Amino acid sequence: MSARSINLSTESPASVPSASLPPSPAGASVSDATPLSPRSVLAALDAHPDVSAQQLRQLVHSLALTIQTRASQHASQVAGLKNVIADLEENLGQVTERWDSLPEGYIHNDNLVPDFDIKQDGNWVRACFIRLHTSDPTRVHGLTGNEKPREGPSSKPIYATPVRGLVPVALPSWFHHMLIGRTSHFEKLRNATLATNNFGIIADVSRYRQDHDILRQLIQEQDMLLAELELVRERLGLTQGRLEAANAPNIVGQLEWEEDRRPDTIPYTPKQRHGCFTTAPSFPTA
Repeated sequence: MSARSINLSTESPASVPSASLPPSPAGASVSDATPLSPRSVLAALDAHPDVSAQQLRQLVHSLALTIQTRASQHASQVAGLKNVIADLEENLGQVTERWDSLPEGYIHNDNLVPDFDIKQDGNWVRACFIRLHTSDPTRVHGLTGNEKPREGPSSKPIYATPVRGLVPVALPSWFHHMLIGRTSHFEKLRNATLATNNFGIIADVSRYRQDHDILRQLIQEQDMLLAELELVRERLGLTQGRLEAANAPNIVGQLEWEEDRRPDTIPYTPKQRHGCFTTAPSFPTA
């Protein structure tokens, strides 16, 4: 068989490098084989059907080198993927453990606050853990369990939920008295509501007490203003009496009331008219 050179293509579609076999069987060596892809080997066999046994042997070894290389690469990839899967499973276990373990002071929502949704990464997520607000008893704190580091809890106001099908009746006197009575009585009532885990009732009991305290303060301020108002009215009456007793109108002289359409800088009530006094014109005498 005459010496010849066989050009073998690789798998790369962009460029087709060439591989040459030894020109003669005597010079061929298995150690000289280079990895070739299956496509290249098939192309070489199709192009040269009368390839020598030595060249065929070298093609087989080249193909075997390729298979071994790819098997090693595949094994490395599989090992890397297994490591990734192990890391993900470990992280999943940590997330599951964090999800199942209650944050300090919180309880599972379990639909206690059904409409408590928290926005995270553009999505609304239902709060899984809740607790009373640390400074405002009319609100609750909530966590989804997926908060990022240094991301604090969310909060929202909460109200008592009406019982479906129940016809409301007036609060009994004992309940109302404990709502607005002594602090010790109110604390006893509030502790009883805390034991129910009904966050809406807990919030509204606290809200009623707060608003009642505000109302009581406003009533006290109103009483003080009314007392001051009566005092000013009494002073006005005394001053008017002194002016009348001193015959002030006759001493000052007769003046004529004249309408003044200019705005007055002194505030008046809507029922008061705005005007000023001018000296009355003199009348001719006989």
